[in-house]
Amino acid sequence: MIRRRYFFLLSGIYETLPRAELRAVLEVLDPGHKLVGEYSRIVVAETLEEVAREVVYRTAYTKLAGEFLLRCKTDEEDILKSIKQIDLREFVDSEVEKIAVRGIRLEGVGLRKLKLEASIGEHILNEIPGLRVDLEKPDLTMIFVAQPEVTVVGKLLEVKPRHFFDERVAGRRPFSLPSTMQPDFSRAMVNLARVGIGGRILDPFAGACGIMIEALLLGYEVYGVELKDWIALGGLENLKRYARGREFMIVGDARRPTFRKELFDAIVTDPPYGRSTTIPDKSIKNLLIEFFEVAAELLVSRGRIVLAVPSELDLMELIAGTGLKVRESHLAKVHRSLTRRVVVLES
Repeated sequence: MIRRRYFFLLSGIYETLPRAELRAVLEVLDPGHKLVGEYSRIVVAETLEEVAREVVYRTAYTKLAGEFLLRCKTDEEDILKSIKQIDLREFVDSEVEKIAVRGIRLEGVGLRKLKLEASIGEHILNEIPGLRVDLEKPDLTMIFVAQPEVTVVGKLLEVKPRHFFDERVAGRRPFSLPSTMQPDFSRAMVNLARVGIGGRILDPFAGACGIMIEALLLGYEVYGVELKDWIALGGLENLKRYARGREFMIVGDARRPTFRKELFDAIVTDPPYGRSTTIPDKSIKNLLIEFFEVAAELLVSRGRIVLAVPSELDLMELIAGTGLKVRESHLAKVHRSLTRRVVVLES
């Protein structure tokens, strides 16, 4: 197995969450990987090709992956000059007959994209006779991603389909709640838990089962607990739609779990905030304090809890004395009145 350099283009929807998710997934898929560069929305890592490809589909916020060729200043002349200094025959496989060149401009970069694509394509055809351009079905697509300071050039490997999550968005599920988390955010939370594929995950506030669905689709064994039976039944309908045969849902209280100790590798959950839901004891603080008292016992050694809470909540106060420690934290604005804080706790 040969590790090479690959670059990943991240979504710009949140400031820190996409990069954290990418790191977590790389840790799971390839513990021997090495991060070699981070340039705003571009991350470069040494890893295996099959891992680089899988990252695009496993993550929520990685838009594409490519084999890294070079990094240069974001300037048309410098980009073309840098490409001309590379022996492209080492980069283009012998079976390649048709090529395309694509460019992506981020954050208002003013490059003349079409002209630069044409210039790069012309250079490749001159360097490797016998190739031809095919923009519809190329054997190889050269791509440059231009940010204000840095441009990365490489060979495109995988692109996340544009409508990747559409089938599972909250409004298209059989059952939904006003507070239902969307599938991309749920998937990112599951990935932050860094559980090896096939591991066991618990969602003790399962609701409409959005987190459970994404975890099941990622290959985990997942269990859910929901206090209200009518919500649990609705969640079951969702599970039957997207993960039939793996509907492990219990009607119960997250503060009084029925599971044995050290059963789960991680807990991933979105507890009720009290804005559009009714929470036990009318207080998210009381609810979480009681939950944390029992949650750590359910986890294996160094197991993790990933949860989303309102940003104003003082989580350090709530986990005092539980043995849990904050590993990382990320802010994600939902709308004007709610900013979530996604927190990763470790036992």
